[in-house]
Amino acid sequence: MSALQDSQANGEALYQEFLGAVAAGDWAKVDGILADDFQSVHTDGPRNKAAEIDLLKAEDLGTYSVTDFTTTRAGDTLVATHWLSVEETINGSRLSTKPAPRLTVWRNGAAGWQIIAIANLNPA
Repeated sequence: MSALQDSQANGEALYQEFLGAVAAGDWAKVDGILADDFQSVHTDGPRNKAAEIDLLKAEDLGTYSVTDFTTTRAGDTLVATHWLSVEETINGSRLSTKPAPRLTVWRNGAAGWQIIAIANLNPA
């Protein structure tokens, strides 16, 4: 069973499924994982769902490692924090592979678990 359809899923399993979809270039799956009311914030500013997908499509995502995962649950909402070390190129610039903090907020609804917010604190 996909973690996205498991009402008892933990944040780490959900995030790994999201990263796997991004790494595989499965944009239909990524589109389904990001909620329509999704928002993100990066060191260069905020993005809505469409802008986030455009950013993800432009990334050259290499190997990654997720550490120090912590998840809290309040009803149908999960808040997950962790450190992500990733080889990625955005807008032609290779970003640092030094682990950076991330925050992902998930909501469980009719479509299963979807991301409603991401904070990406990897310095550009």
